[in-house]
Amino acid sequence: MRRLTSLFVVALCAPFVCAQQHPCTSAEAKRAEVQSEKLRSWRALYRSYQQYQQCDDGAISEGYSESVARILVDHWSSLPRLADLAKKDPGFQQFVLKHVDATDDIDDLNRVKKNAETQCPPGLKAICAELAKQAEGALRAVGNYGASTDVSGFLTAVTSPRQSKAHGQNRAAPDYL
Repeated sequence: MRRLTSLFVVALCAPFVCAQQHPCTSAEAKRAEVQSEKLRSWRALYRSYQQYQQCDDGAISEGYSESVARILVDHWSSLPRLADLAKKDPGFQQFVLKHVDATDDIDDLNRVKKNAETQCPPGLKAICAELAKQAEGALRAVGNYGASTDVSGFLTAVTSPRQSKAHGQNRAAPDYL
């Protein structure tokens, strides 16, 4: 009985012990910063997440956001691979969703939202809905829901009031236009 109790305690505590992260060392932060914005596949991003998730802050976090955006925009057809990794490690899906954020380019956020709503692979409706929701929230956070930029980075189009009403808002054009 004592042995069974010990096994039960270990089984209960193991997930909490494994979930604890060690602090990010300066060496890890340097390595994470160098690679965080250059990852272009779910496998590479997952490997980096496993190694450096404790360093996910500041410039490193922005780099991860860039990598997530590039994979979602440039390699949308690889979304099933993200779903496979997320099944094995739900924390990775949360990591990816967290990085669909207001630091991403507005055009990228619009593209992620559109792809999630119109090009969702079969069987992935839940993750597509989460991606669309994150992208929409990031666009709202930037204050440019429905806006786009031209190649020089200038704001070129703002959602018309008619389009905004479809999303429950009636926004005027920003003062700086």
